[in-house]
Amino acid sequence: MDSTTALQIAVLINSPSFNEFCHAVRQSFSDAFRIVAPAAQVDFYDPVVEGYFPRPQDCDLIVLSGGKADASSSEPWVLKLLDFVRVAARDSPRTQIMGICFGHQTVARAFGGEVAAVSTGPIAAIQDVNLTEVGKKFFPFAANSGYYVHPEFQNDLVKKLLLEEDDVYNGNSSRQQLELEVRKLDQSMDGIDLLRRVIQWVKE
Repeated sequence: MDSTTALQIAVLINSPSFNEFCHAVRQSFSDAFRIVAPAAQVDFYDPVVEGYFPRPQDCDLIVLSGGKADASSSEPWVLKLLDFVRVAARDSPRTQIMGICFGHQTVARAFGGEVAAVSTGPIAAIQDVNLTEVGKKFFPFAANSGYYVHPEFQNDLVKKLLLEEDDVYNGNSSRQQLELEVRKLDQSMDGIDLLRRVIQWVKE
């Protein structure tokens, strides 16, 4: 793409827009993109309640956020989101799509992947990730560290998620386990570096 053109980024927030946590996630995305792409135009969409989607051909990057829904469900809005991803990829091949957590599962399902709920239920945790060889090439700076975080998640937001949110996320963890996860936030993480690499990918 033309390096002088401002990036057009659409972020689909896959949580009800009236939820306070949803507003915090939106602000965190804004802050993260302001760091890695300060000139970008970042717009937010609500596919859950409003059924509001961007025009893929107008976007350089479409981001599907995380959320509390089951990506394997047949809820009408989830099915509509799957259709949106398929159409965007088919009709706007130059538009890049990034899925995070629920969004990642949605992208996988949209293209034939199988998504199933974990038998033990959702687990809130900060964990190491083993990259594939393709992943190591895409994120060369992280090939040996293996420690990542959602690029939009800042420490305060993670603490809110782990300690204050309802049990959709943390109901299977004890308070002691959750506090242990919070202490991990003192470690170095690669979230912003990951997002910066994604922006570079969009410009390639």
